[in-house]
Amino acid sequence: MSAPQRLGSSAWWRSSLPATLGHCVTDRLQIEPGLALVYMDYRAQQPLQQTSLLERDNRCLTLTVALQGQSSTTGVDGQRFDFVAGHSTLAAFASVRGERCFPAGQTLRQLRLVADEAVLQRYGLADLLDGVRFDQSARALHFGAYGASTSQWAAALLPRHAQTKEDERGSLLGIQIAALSLLSEQTRQLRPPPSTSALLRPADQDKILQARDILLRDYAQPLTVAYLCAAVGTNAFALKTGFRLLFGSSPHRMLTRIRMERAWALLDSGQRVSSVAFQVGYQHVSSFSTAFERHFGRTPKTVAGERWHTRA
Repeated sequence: MSAPQRLGSSAWWRSSLPATLGHCVTDRLQIEPGLALVYMDYRAQQPLQQTSLLERDNRCLTLTVALQGQSSTTGVDGQRFDFVAGHSTLAAFASVRGERCFPAGQTLRQLRLVADEAVLQRYGLADLLDGVRFDQSARALHFGAYGASTSQWAAALLPRHAQTKEDERGSLLGIQIAALSLLSEQTRQLRPPPSTSALLRPADQDKILQARDILLRDYAQPLTVAYLCAAVGTNAFALKTGFRLLFGSSPHRMLTRIRMERAWALLDSGQRVSSVAFQVGYQHVSSFSTAFERHFGRTPKTVAGERWHTRA
């Protein structure tokens, strides 16, 4: 591998294998102390096997997002790490030695985020390094398919070398945000979901329950988040967060569900659509009908008509 060379005026540095082996380049960006981004783009003309050795004085976490192709690394302890397009791989290590295998005639594109212990400590993730030893082996934490959100963050982290210095300064902040967002998303799956009681104090839970009771009681009124906040003594962020944690819903979605369930009961009792619309808080029948059909997949008239046919 060649000595790293700066790519133009950007903060990226590139290393490459001899051109006789194909197009095999590795770009590296130091986002902040202890947090680095590595982008690998390989199109080898022949099968490659590389022995890699990385000696560190602290432990670190690596997150690899495989964008294209498939490769693998086998550690000194025989443990194999696979990097398969559409999948992410999380591993922790201190010093590590292994053999990397790259197939011929295949494009391999991988994005790797490397965070050392100090960074993980700063963001409350240091416990992911528990059990990691300085024995040249790595600890596998996760391997699995990733979704659209990871794809979007990864796309935001891909190297963009043709930038002015002003663009570079602005993009580094965006890269840091995207990198930490990706790290947060991928490490979240390694933790059990936190309990509600650990996230909401009893007093805050009481306020969320009071707001829920207002929705159940006054659903026919033009309720807003601002009104609910004023009524129970909280702010919009705390209210929405509390609803999500306690009920898995937002205040608006819960209000709509309450209104729709009440509307169904009224229609089923034989009341007219226009009357029911006003009783559940809608000033316009058309808006009510649209909301009802979106919620139940059928129009209010069909429910009312069903009742009429049953009577007949």
